[in-house]
Amino acid sequence: MPKSAVVGRASRRHARPRPAEFPNVIEGHIAEICRDLGVEAKRIRQLQEQADELRKVIRQWAGRTEAHSGRHQLVVEDDAKQ
Repeated sequence: MPKSAVVGRASRRHARPRPAEFPNVIEGHIAEICRDLGVEAKRIRQLQEQADELRKVIRQWAGRTEAHSGRHQLVVEDDAKQ
């Protein structure tokens, strides 16, 4: 194969797509973006669910702490006297 043919092939690989190829190239990019957005949306939903679970646990913990705050306060005071 002549050297000019090798150079010509290499430059075509890195060249801009021809106008007739634009719709296919653009559709490929759009499909890739849509897949990426789907993955990111799924991750956001997972993070929202985790945040909701954490809020629920914190509220339960805070409710128990408020209900027992008088008892905890006495224990702390007793420990301070010793």
